[in-house]
Amino acid sequence: MRAQGELAFDRLLGSLYDSVLSPDGFQAFIGELARQFQLKGVCLVVRDLTERDTTGLWLHGLEPQWLESYVMTYGREDLLALHLEQAPIGHFYASNVHLPEPQRFVESRFFREWAVPQDVAFAAGCVVMREGDWLTQVIFQRSPAQGPYTLEELAEFDRLVPHWQRAVQMRHRLVELRAGQDLLAASLDTFAMPTLLFDEMGRIAHQNGAARALLDTAVSLTRRDDRLVGATAAATRNISLQVSNAMRAHRDGLEPDPGIVLVERAGRLPLTLMTVPLCGQGEHAIRGGALMFVFDPEDTPVITADLVRRLFDLSTAESELAVALCSGQSPEEVAAERGHAVSTVRSQIRSLFAKTGTNRQADLVGLLLASPAYFVAS
Repeated sequence: MRAQGELAFDRLLGSLYDSVLSPDGFQAFIGELARQFQLKGVCLVVRDLTERDTTGLWLHGLEPQWLESYVMTYGREDLLALHLEQAPIGHFYASNVHLPEPQRFVESRFFREWAVPQDVAFAAGCVVMREGDWLTQVIFQRSPAQGPYTLEELAEFDRLVPHWQRAVQMRHRLVELRAGQDLLAASLDTFAMPTLLFDEMGRIAHQNGAARALLDTAVSLTRRDDRLVGATAAATRNISLQVSNAMRAHRDGLEPDPGIVLVERAGRLPLTLMTVPLCGQGEHAIRGGALMFVFDPEDTPVITADLVRRLFDLSTAESELAVALCSGQSPEEVAAERGHAVSTVRSQIRSLFAKTGTNRQADLVGLLLASPAYFVAS
């Protein structure tokens, strides 16, 4: 029996290290864990010590709606997760063994409203890695029928931890190398709109110049330990949820709809964050990236008249007029600023209509705002 157990453990290690190069990361491995150790669910997550915000990375047996309720509501009431924050890393702890007041756990709102409806009665967890304020954790869940965890089982789980730590570090390095070689990261710097690229661990792999400038000055949105955080815990949770959903969209076969988050600002219009899933191409491509665009409704795009002139084959005067109209100036204001008659400015506007195929000033401005002139960074 001992030989059979060692053979099963070796197979499990093989699956773990195979995950390092797998396009789906640790997804197959956590499924094998669930089968071999009779687990209802397995979750590999990142948890923030500051806000107790959780980002789901690889999930088995946990439905998306339950992850959402955990991230948005119940995660900060999870007594086992709170215990893991204080416990030494690299060891598994079980809700039925290590919590100082086990009865308090089963009487908690988290247990009654989140665990019980999913038929979860017991949990075991371990901090695999710690990077600044961020903990990479693995959580095992069991139903009442599968029974509580034993000390012998926890010791068996602990045998996996050093291998899991190495595998996660190797995966991090692989993602970093691929992200560094990916031309997408370089192309983001050509965008005028603030844009961020996230890797499969929910970390910011690249930010363009506009995003860097925004995060350097914005109070409501910042970068901390390569993670994007809001000014409030609720904003950070919402951001993390949308990034998490985008990262897992292709792996879980979900509909890759853009995620929208409004980040409130005191006395100003909110920032709009739109996150879209990314899926690399090829046999070994990473299937877990996300791209985020940040729209500031109060930001006036900076463009050059020369670029507008070349895009639409305009004269210098016409291109300067087009930029002025897009910035909100009226024909009367343009005429006063340049010392021209209003009739002269209106004549130039009619010339702009003819060259751009538009008939109204609103259509002209809409065309120019939708052109590459307002998407390409100066």
